[in-house]
Amino acid sequence: MIIEETARFYNVTAEEIKGRLKTKTIALPRQIAMYIIRTRANLSLNDIGDIFGRDHSTILHSINKIEDDIKNNQEFSTTIKDIISNIYSKR
Repeated sequence: MIIEETARFYNVTAEEIKGRLKTKTIALPRQIAMYIIRTRANLSLNDIGDIFGRDHSTILHSINKIEDDIKNNQEFSTTIKDIISNIYSKR
């Protein structure tokens, strides 16, 4: 559900988020989905890596990047909150 809602928010597909494309339009939603899964679903880095077909260091880098962006950009922080709110409203 996290991947699907993040994909919907950014107007991409869940398959694109889990895929190999590295364009910014896909990479950012992918990193956000990884961050939300880690903070809300409490999965290990390896478990998240299995979902996305990446290793734990890539997952950790993505999570750290999103955390930094949240701290340094209020608008981005609001976007993350909106996505999380959308996820919980669909439960």
